[in-house]
Parts: sequence; C-alpha cells; structure tokens
Amino acid sequence: MEEKQENKQSFEERLARLNEIVTKVETHTLPLEEALALFEEGIKIQKELTEELKSAQTKMEELTGETSDKE
Repeated sequence: MEEKQENKQSFEERLARLNEIVTKVETHTLPLEEALALFEEGIKIQKELTEELKSAQTKMEELTGETSDKE
C-alpha cells in the first residue's frame, strides 16, 4: 500500500527529488550511512522513472503505429 502512495507523486516531482539527491551527494561530504540511503532512494526513483518512460514510449508507438529500434 505504501508504494501506491509514493506513486501519487508526479513524474516531475520524482524527477526533481532525484535531482536533489544527485546534487546533495555530489556537493556534500555526507556520512556513509546517509550517502548510501540517498543512493538507494535515488536508484529506486530512477527505476520508477525509467519504467514510466518506457510505458509512455510504448503507448506513443501504439498510437502512431511506429516502433523504436532503440532500447
């Protein structure tokens, strides 16, 4: 049930959060535990966004009758 609540965030909100995580990890000296927690959150968000983009691409291909050779 918790996962469904997280997915209520828009694509753009999750992308913004991912950018915040990247910036924080790149520009701050963080304790290892905090850096790992942020990395884990970032990977989770990245996977969700990638799946959402793949789904959108598939839908667009179905609507236009075109397929993409790129993966």
